[in-house]
Amino acid sequence: MRVPKLIYSSAVLFLLTFSGLANSIDFIEIESEKDWDAAFQRAADEDKIVFIDVYTDWCTYCHKLDKEVYTNDAVIDYFNENFINLKFDAETKFGFELARRFNVDGYPTLLFLTKGREIFERIGGFVPAEALLAYGEQTLNNYSVLPVLEEKYENLLITKDERLELISLLEKVNPEKAQVVAKKHIDELWSDDYQNIEILWLVSRFENQLTGAPYLYITSHKDSIVNWHGEEEYKDYLKAVYNDNLQLSIKYGDENLLQDLVVKVLPEFLAPYDIAEAAYITKKLYYGQRMEYDKYSFEVNSYLNNHVTDDSKEQFLFETALEIVDGLDGDTMHEFATELLVQAVAINDKSFAATSLLGYTNGLLGNYKPAIAQLEKAKTLASDDEERDMASGLLEAVNQMKAN
Repeated sequence: MRVPKLIYSSAVLFLLTFSGLANSIDFIEIESEKDWDAAFQRAADEDKIVFIDVYTDWCTYCHKLDKEVYTNDAVIDYFNENFINLKFDAETKFGFELARRFNVDGYPTLLFLTKGREIFERIGGFVPAEALLAYGEQTLNNYSVLPVLEEKYENLLITKDERLELISLLEKVNPEKAQVVAKKHIDELWSDDYQNIEILWLVSRFENQLTGAPYLYITSHKDSIVNWHGEEEYKDYLKAVYNDNLQLSIKYGDENLLQDLVVKVLPEFLAPYDIAEAAYITKKLYYGQRMEYDKYSFEVNSYLNNHVTDDSKEQFLFETALEIVDGLDGDTMHEFATELLVQAVAINDKSFAATSLLGYTNGLLGNYKPAIAQLEKAKTLASDDEERDMASGLLEAVNQMKAN
């Protein structure tokens, strides 16, 4: 029998009302690309932001969100009215792909996405109801403010403070445009502008060249910057400069920039007694990433001979060799790691750590006879079952290398 239209509509209304009695946010469970596309079509039709809860079944705090946060009346009302609310399990086939798409690596992760599927806000981990409501309100406010600020910017009607706000919002959805607007803002800075802490943060994100006006001004007016913002803010700025320029030097093979970092930047934020070690680590990172292994080895040996005390040498040799085995490939570096471990064992022939790693590096080089002998010795040096199991595991790995 065909159901009359009026009765059918009443039934739907009843079901919707009944679902509301569950007293939770009205989530749509996403299980396929079709579900995903439909949700964003609805977001476009209704001009709404999409709120997403990325969860797993085993995640305790995911269940805590369900029980304590999504059942809060204020949260329910606000999120149901203002957002398209989605959930997906990151351990389903489709959910796993979505989680990768948005670089989700912990649970729960909460995302606010624009209707264009761009991340506008990200929350990692559990947040109580009051905090989630505040995030939602701030996100909605920022989303509504962004087009207003963009229009003001295009019409040359924007104030300095509004332009800073615009840059911050553009970073979330349009990093390329944020860079353009930030450059214009930085080019127009006056000395007095540096009294605003937001300017220090801005230039640390967008203008960190050592030859750039912001760096030259800040470092030549250190006393003023510290007086305005404190020693830690000054150091944080310089650390950002260091990190960005180290990546640039590695990317472009710029040893002049590397040298400037060691000579000019490190002394600006480190105590004198920390500089030698920091310079060593900086050069080691550079040459390791650039696969310039002769220079890498030179820096290690130079630091070993000039800065490592006799009572620290064994530990230094072992840790450096372990770092090489973990992070650098190729026979050249494995041979260097083996040389370091030979020195470590010569200092202390009872060292389980150095002996077992030496056996493994010899195995990597195809020197199976000494590798097996060293790992057998390591088993006798083991102080507990865990170390014996470790030596046995390495021995098994070497035997497999030999068999292949």
